[in-house]
This record gives sequence, C-alpha cells and structure tokens, in this order.
Amino acid sequence: MTPVTYAAVWAACGVVAATVLPLLRRRRLACVAPLVAGLLGLLATVSDRWPGPGAAAGYGASLTLGHPGVGLLVAAGIALAATFALAPRLDGGEVVAAAVAGAAVVVVLAATVPIIWAVAVTVAVAAFAVRWIAATPGRASLAAGRIAGLGAAALLAAAAFVPRAGPAVDTRTALAGGLLAGGICATLAIVPLGGWAASAISTLRGADVAPWALLVAPAILFTAGLLLPSQPLGARTPLANTLLGLGLVTAIFNAVQALRDRSAAYGRVLIADLSLAAAALGTLHSPAQIGGYLIVLSHLCAAPLLLNPARDGLGRQRRMAWLSLVTVPPLPGFWGRFLCLQAFSAAGNRVSVPAYVAVAILTAVAVRGLAGRGAAPPHDTPAASMPGRALGWLVVAALFGLGLAPAPIAAHVFGVGF
Repeated sequence: MTPVTYAAVWAACGVVAATVLPLLRRRRLACVAPLVAGLLGLLATVSDRWPGPGAAAGYGASLTLGHPGVGLLVAAGIALAATFALAPRLDGGEVVAAAVAGAAVVVVLAATVPIIWAVAVTVAVAAFAVRWIAATPGRASLAAGRIAGLGAAALLAAAAFVPRAGPAVDTRTALAGGLLAGGICATLAIVPLGGWAASAISTLRGADVAPWALLVAPAILFTAGLLLPSQPLGARTPLANTLLGLGLVTAIFNAVQALRDRSAAYGRVLIADLSLAAAALGTLHSPAQIGGYLIVLSHLCAAPLLLNPARDGLGRQRRMAWLSLVTVPPLPGFWGRFLCLQAFSAAGNRVSVPAYVAVAILTAVAVRGLAGRGAAPPHDTPAASMPGRALGWLVVAALFGLGLAPAPIAAHVFGVGF
C-alpha cells in the first residue's frame, strides 16, 4: 500500500463512519474507524531509510514512509479508537476531524519535499482547528485555530527558503531557520505561542483534543527530528537553539501549571513532555530522538484514560495511568524522560539542570494523580459500562507492558532500539 493509498484509507474510514453509523443508530461504533485505519498501516509500504522532509535532492517529490512513521500511525489509530471508546459521548464530528488529520499526517510523515510537508501540516492543523471552533465556539478555540494556523503558515513560508538555503549564514538561510523554529513551536504549543493548546484542552472534550495530541503533534515532533540534521548550519543553529531554550521553558511552565490546576493536569503534562522531547532534539545529541519516541508512545497508551474526563468505574484505571507517568523505573514514564535527560546532560549543566527540575515537577504531578486527588466526575457524565471498564484495564496492561519491555516494544513499533 502506497502512502497516497494509505492517506485515502484514513479519510475514507472517517467518511464512512460519519455517514453510515448515524443511519444505523450505532454512533458509538465510530471508534472502529481509526482502529481500522491504523491497523491497515501494517500493509503500508515501508522504506528501509526514512528520508524526512529535507531529502528533496535524493528523493524528488516521492512520498516515502519509514518504520517510525508507520509505527506512529498504527499506534495512534489504536489510541484514538480507545479514546473514542472511553469518551462519555460522541457526536460524529470527532471521527471526521481525526480522519482528515490522519490522512494529512500520513503525508506529513511521508513527505520528502518541504513544501509538501508544510501543506500537509496546514491541512492537519485546519482539520482539528475547524472541529474545535465548531464544537466549542469561544475565545480558546478561536485562539487555537489562529495561532496553530499561524504556525502552519510559517512552515509554508519556510518551505520556500529551505531548499535554496546555503551553507553560509546568509539572510535566506537565517530566515529559513527562524521560520521553521516559529512554525514548529507554534504547532507543538511551545511558548510564547503555546498557550492555545492548554486553553483548548481545558475547555474541549478529550475526543476533540485527541487528533492534535495523538496524531498531529507527534508527527511534527518526529519530522522535526529528521529535519534538523539535514539543514545547513545557518538554519540548523537557530532552529535547535529555539527548540532547546523555549522547549525547556515550556516544560517547566506547564509542569508548574499542572501542579496548580488539577482540572487540566494531564493536558499540561502532555504539553510539557512534548516540549521536553522537542528541547532534547535541540541538543542535537543522539538519545533525544529515541527518548521522544518513547515519550510519545507512553502518552499514546495513557491518553485514552487521562485525556477523557473522570468517570465512575474508571477511577482505579486512571490512577494506574497516573502511576505509569511517574519517573521511576520500570514505569513507562521513566524511559523516554531518562533518554532525554541523557541528551541534556551531554549538552551541559546549563540545560540539564532546568530539565531535571521539569522532570521532578512532572513526577510530583503524577504522584498527586496517583493519590486520586484529581477532578471529580462531572454530574452529567455517565458511568463507564462494563466493556469500557475492561478496555480501561487493557490500556493499563499496555502501559505497564511498555514499562517492563521498552526496548523490544520500541523496536517493534518504531524499528529503533536503545
């Protein structure tokens, strides 16, 4: 299956689910759409080498998926399905947004030309932004669409300069690095343009946030890791320095906010971990990329329980999910952060000390969530059904399986090892 076909599969699954299931009065089965789309990624054509969006000279305009990209799409499809299945309610629009974002993310991960990569990011951002604005019109969702769209526009502008950027630090090369830095920071919710995601997560349902959290943001993080080494020095340096500096600031800021605001604690932890992984990429040291993979994988497992609101019948499962995010071996929250801390330590004390502070605060947030002192279930939230409770325990089993065997699971999912 080619990347174009696989992108069409993602879109088709969402369209079919959104049009057919309401007629059959089986709207809750919408969770099957991302599950099918994700699992069909096992049939996708995988390249031995993942070139990324900066490899236009060697690959032309062809779309080429690497093992990490396919692994992300399969795992994200399963995580989206679990998130939808555990959501208190679905209205059908979530699956459409997820399907369009998934189709665009296939192209994001497979693009070998910067302009194609940037256009695909723009489509993915538009998919979740339109859904957020339609689902909850207000200041938070409008700001999310505006700032995330601004980031996508910056990536489009950067795409015009990246192919022609020279090795010397000239105006064109520096502009390419600056635009890439601004676009990636905006779409990953890194400050000073990152407040939109935290505000949106606190006001939107988990099923609406999931396409950004589980598909779009990880795809941008993965491709940023491929794009960095391929850039000329004049563009690579400002991009790496921006990700490193602002990523650490964002990780600490959101960790502190998660400690203060219990109602949106997990959303803040998610943003902080993604920012920590982006900052680790900015160190340009090798453990960072695998650390980012494991951070994303741990949140793909934890998000179905923690991204949705608290519900009767899922309290124990949610506490176990919080336990998995404690930075203690052999819990899954430890491995990705540990590898990122290795990259920070290699970069020196000036960046490793803030990173350790951020990880310590994130651990405190997870311990508090484990203690069960989080937000109480809303009065209008129905209790979880027996299948929902069983699915919650299945998610917990996947989490602790990841913690006990991170190396073989990472090798199987992403084709990488420690």
